[in-house]
Amino acid sequence: MLQHGKDGEVATPFWLHIWFVEHPRFLSNPLYISGISYMGILVPPVALKVYKVDLYQFIGIQGYLIVSPLTDRFIDFNSRLEFAHRVALISDEIYQSTKESCRGNYVYPDPNNNLCLDNLQRFDECTNDINFSNILEPVCDDVNPAPDCTAATKITLDAWANEKEVQEALHVREGTIGVWEKTNETIHYTFGKQDTVCYSYDVFSTVDDHKQLTTRNCQVLIISGDHDLTFPYVGTEKWIKSLDVPMESPWNPWFVDNQVAGYQLTYATTGYSLVYATIKGAGHSVSLNKPKEAAVLLNEWLASRTNNISDS
Repeated sequence: MLQHGKDGEVATPFWLHIWFVEHPRFLSNPLYISGISYMGILVPPVALKVYKVDLYQFIGIQGYLIVSPLTDRFIDFNSRLEFAHRVALISDEIYQSTKESCRGNYVYPDPNNNLCLDNLQRFDECTNDINFSNILEPVCDDVNPAPDCTAATKITLDAWANEKEVQEALHVREGTIGVWEKTNETIHYTFGKQDTVCYSYDVFSTVDDHKQLTTRNCQVLIISGDHDLTFPYVGTEKWIKSLDVPMESPWNPWFVDNQVAGYQLTYATTGYSLVYATIKGAGHSVSLNKPKEAAVLLNEWLASRTNNISDS
């Protein structure tokens, strides 16, 4: 366990090498590296190293998938204002005035630009009491949440995962963890906070890692909940477009039980494919908000990848 970790240190696939050495029977399986939220900072560089470093060439990596990713600290946080306007959390007047006065930069505003600062204050006043994880859900008390609040699941999960019988069933090696928590509160992704005593935030953006991976035989799935204000789909779409990969299939609905479950489009070039999909009504934790839709989307994507591998 690192006493003081950094994004750059954590984003190493060496643990994969060790795991496959200990479990060689899985080497023939296709590998997809996955993560959610803050893992958008870690998954792309890990995947890139697996593709590039000779030490990992025996690993059959096929690609990666990330849900609700933090990818670029400026793009993702800066997109909150536009998203808030699209979903009617702020008025046209607030949006236009803020956009013009701040010149599109809401993350690093000019401290001498009083109009911009005033407008950002108005934005905060409109959104401070909104649940950023899912704007449709109520704001919950993290300490004593109501049973129907999403925050209540963390308390239940923490209690369940710390049961000795559960850890034995999951083959957790005794002594490798102390008290298990769903969320390590000493690590955060809040913009502008300084490094903590145990972690340094030294990776600002992984867009370049995504860009380099477009030259590899790599299959990618990026998923956003369309009611997520933490890392809105607006920012995700922006950095995906910046990869400059040709569009293979345009924006279209996808369905579950004959109902629109979200929208998706595909970008592709030689050997590379990126499917970007939204899940309708989901927030930051898409599998929690829309478990069936998330499972269908993932299974259909994996099935299409498996068919492509079989045909090649």
